[in-house]
Amino acid sequence: MQKHSYWQGLALFASFLPFACDATEANGHYYLKAGLGGSWPSGTAEAYANSASDSSSVLFPASPNTNSYPLDQAGGDNYHIAAGLSFADDWRLETGYLSERGRLRGGSAAEPINVELAQHALSVSLWRDFSLMSPRFHPYVGAGLGGLQSRLAGASHQQWTLFTGAGVGLALTPQWQLDMSYQYTIGEDAQLKTAETRFTIPQDGGRWQMGLRYHFAPTTEPSIRDRDGDGIADEDDRCPETLRGAVVDIYGCADSDGDGIIDSLDRCPNTPAENEVDSNGCMDSDNDGVKNSADQCPNSAPGERVLRNGCAARQSVGLESIRFGLGETELNADAKVRLSEVSAVMLASPQYRLAVQGHSDDSGDADANYRLSRARARAVGKALVGLGVAAERIEIQAFGANMPVADNSTSAGRALNRRVSLRVIRPK
Repeated sequence: MQKHSYWQGLALFASFLPFACDATEANGHYYLKAGLGGSWPSGTAEAYANSASDSSSVLFPASPNTNSYPLDQAGGDNYHIAAGLSFADDWRLETGYLSERGRLRGGSAAEPINVELAQHALSVSLWRDFSLMSPRFHPYVGAGLGGLQSRLAGASHQQWTLFTGAGVGLALTPQWQLDMSYQYTIGEDAQLKTAETRFTIPQDGGRWQMGLRYHFAPTTEPSIRDRDGDGIADEDDRCPETLRGAVVDIYGCADSDGDGIIDSLDRCPNTPAENEVDSNGCMDSDNDGVKNSADQCPNSAPGERVLRNGCAARQSVGLESIRFGLGETELNADAKVRLSEVSAVMLASPQYRLAVQGHSDDSGDADANYRLSRARARAVGKALVGLGVAAERIEIQAFGANMPVADNSTSAGRALNRRVSLRVIRPK
């Protein structure tokens, strides 16, 4: 092999270094490869005398029936270097240089032939990687085009060749891969002519190669487990059992009806859009027919009849916004607003009656407290009648200081006890 052939390969190798060294992107496109290999010619090389009638040829004695001699073309050893660009995850574009040396043997016992055949090739190829068994194991197939130069005893021949092949890459580390491949080359026979002899050397044949690839960024990533196939790794997936095909959020959870409650926790998965729901994804938590947004008693017993506000006859509606000063019976502004809401419920539920219950603290004697609590209840009843509730649907009740809801020994407790509460009366 001539000295400048080495420089050809080295020049090609070095020409890709600037590109490879710039490959700092996270996807790491560039790689370098180097290795060794061997070849198996599929045809038989032959040697011909330049003139069949030239009896001076020591290789071919003059004979009317013999003008060629088969040669044994021993498989050659080669080394190769290459630089490549991986793209679109599974494709690689590669350019390489290969140098191979073999021997041609034959001739007669008196004049044996034993000459070195040197071949040098530049190639461009395209490869497709597959991940069939493991993220660290990558079979691949591909094809390419090469320019081949053959040299023998001072003669040379240049030609184009085509090749196809397959191989496998095995990731040893995130950057290093062991590369093993087999290629089959197709090309016209090389014709080399010396002063006395013309050689015909077939170029069809197989070639194996083994080497190392260095990628300038990791070629493999840890295997990501995603059992529900939603694109969110199980270790980050808050809903690892999402149904296939469901649209998920960044946490891997689906909310089919868009109510803000993920499907796995949604007891009412088909809620119409833009409705207020509870923590279970339901508009009506107690299934009493009243939406949560309007239900003042959201925990009614199953099957219990309720008013339009979601409260059953057994449930008391406390008017805690009504506060009375010591000895007073007048309603404040907050109480009037609340009574307006209560009247709307009663007008929408005409089958129910309402008990208006007055209370007091224990500041005075029992009779005075009773009269004061009754006066407060009548003030509330009168206000409800004024809001449209029929008087016969209202029952005035007074309890004095007998039903405290707070400690009468403190001023704050006594203020809470000066109140009026409402209780729905079930229809007869």
